Order: sequence, then C-alpha cells, then structure tokens
Amino acid sequence: MTHAHSAVSTNACLLKIGTEVFRVYGDAQSGWSVDPGDLHLLTPAQFRYGSIEELFFALVNLNLSVEGSA
Repeated sequence: MTHAHSAVSTNACLLKIGTEVFRVYGDAQSGWSVDPGDLHLLTPAQFRYGSIEELFFALVNLNLSVEGSA
C-alpha cells in the first residue's frame, strides 16, 4: 500500500535552545511546526505556528518549565 503525501515541500531548520537542538519545519507561507506532518495540505493551519519566532518562544517556554508541570 502506498501513502499519498502533499506536494508541499518542507524546509527543515535547526533551533538550539539551551543544550537541546530541535528540528523545525515550514516557511513564512505555510507556517511552522516541529512535526512535518502538520504541514500537510489537509491539516488545518491552526495546528501550525504563524512564525518561527512564535515557535521559538513556545519551545523556550517548554524548555524552562519544570518537567511534569506543563
């Protein structure tokens, strides 16, 4: 069985926050996500971050919070 994928190409970038490195996907037109599947044409845009700055801010907040308290 084959799986159909969208024709959207996903740009990958690396963001380093503290000692962790995150691979993020997207661009200014399609939005940003840590999961390339979120950029699929059938996935609603509200499941993506609007800018790389917004995604960076979310990752910083997750990295600063105490584990298990988010």
